[in-house]
Amino acid sequence: MSIKALTIAAVALSVGYTVDYNPRPSQPGTKSISPISFKIGEANAQTAERNAARRTARRTSRRVNRRQSISGCTPYNGYYNCGGTYYQATTEDGKTVYVVVNP
Repeated sequence: MSIKALTIAAVALSVGYTVDYNPRPSQPGTKSISPISFKIGEANAQTAERNAARRTARRTSRRVNRRQSISGCTPYNGYYNCGGTYYQATTEDGKTVYVVVNP
């Protein structure tokens, strides 16, 4: 194997690990041995709560986009193209109104 492949493999394996180095004070006349321990750290993005929140947000945005689009029309740069006529969504008195525009 090449050095580059070995380096990439070593980095990939060590991404989830953390190192704790706890030096102990040595007594006079003895050798000092400092333990180094490796622990597997928690993955930041792979918790059940975050996955559920991400799924819920994605599904909600898909449903909202599907409900608010005009059926049979294709979106085009913020407008909707319905058979050659372009409409733009605007809000009047809290309701969505589609106005004919010429982009």
